[in-house]
Parts: sequence; structure tokens; C-alpha cells
Amino acid sequence: MTVNAFAQRAWLNLGLLGLIGGLVALALFDPAWENPALTSPLLDLTPAQIEHIAVERPRQETLAFERRAARWWMTAPGNGPVNPVLIHSILQLAELRCSLRYATAGLDLKPLGLDPPRLQLRLNDQNIDFGATAPTDGQRYLRVGATISLCPDQFYLLLTSAAASFLASPVELPALNAARRE
Repeated sequence: MTVNAFAQRAWLNLGLLGLIGGLVALALFDPAWENPALTSPLLDLTPAQIEHIAVERPRQETLAFERRAARWWMTAPGNGPVNPVLIHSILQLAELRCSLRYATAGLDLKPLGLDPPRLQLRLNDQNIDFGATAPTDGQRYLRVGATISLCPDQFYLLLTSAAASFLASPVELPALNAARRE
């Protein structure tokens, strides 16, 4: 190889390095990318502040839960202690962070499945309307007040499951009674 070939190869490698650096900079500083840690939670509530939960589900029974001391109880349609794993999942929805948000003003809510909503979740006195899933990435449209958020669809199937599935299993009940005696 001649010196000229080495110089050409060095310039080619330098050009490729610059291209890679430019692509990395574009990926890191893309204004459309939003750090999920910097987005505000869906609601101004923490799970510890929630005392009442209601789930209004069209063509299904309405679910109602309330916190009694340190335990959650179903009050409708059945009555009894709630599976702590399932209620914990619902409580986490208050702190859900969704990077895409839109004002409802001027939006047609029907194609988003929000007119009427597919289901409505009430945490204390704050409502979350669940709409359809986005066709591009399967995220679900959620409306809180005058804002629509596009969020991961990890709660809808839980909230539309059978009412009896929320009750604590009979195996958990002896442990629950033992914990109350202590």
C-alpha cells in the first residue's frame, strides 16, 4: 500500500467516526425524546393518599374498594378483603408517568375511545377515563381532566377482569386474621 492509500483510508475512517458521532448526538439530544423521570405523574396523588377506588365498567359490574386501617376491602359488588397484589397494581396508576400528553381542546374524543370512555377509574375524587389503544404502539389513551395522555397499556385488562378475582383467596384469610390479632 502506498502513502496515498493510507491517507484515503484515514480520511474515510475519520468521516465514518464523525457520522457515528453525529448520529449519537442526534439520538441523545432529540427534542422529541422526553425523559420519563422528568414527566409529572398522571395524578397529584400518591398511593398512600388514596382511600377510595371505584371502577365503572360498561356492561360489567361497578367495582368499589375502600381502605380500612391498613387493609383494602371490596365494597361492591361483593364484600371482603382484597388481593393485595392486585390493589397495589391499581394504586401504582396514580404515579404512572406518560411522556405524550395533549390538551383535549379541539380533539375529537370518539376515535380515541373517550366519548364515551371504555371505563372510568376514580381514585378518591380524581377520575381517569380509559380510551382505545393507539394503533401504532398499543399504548392506551387516558383522560384526566382536560389532558389526554398516551400511556403503557398495563392496567385495562386488570380493571376489566372478573370482580371475584379481586377478592383475597381463602388461603390468605388465615394469615390476615393472624395479622389482625397481633
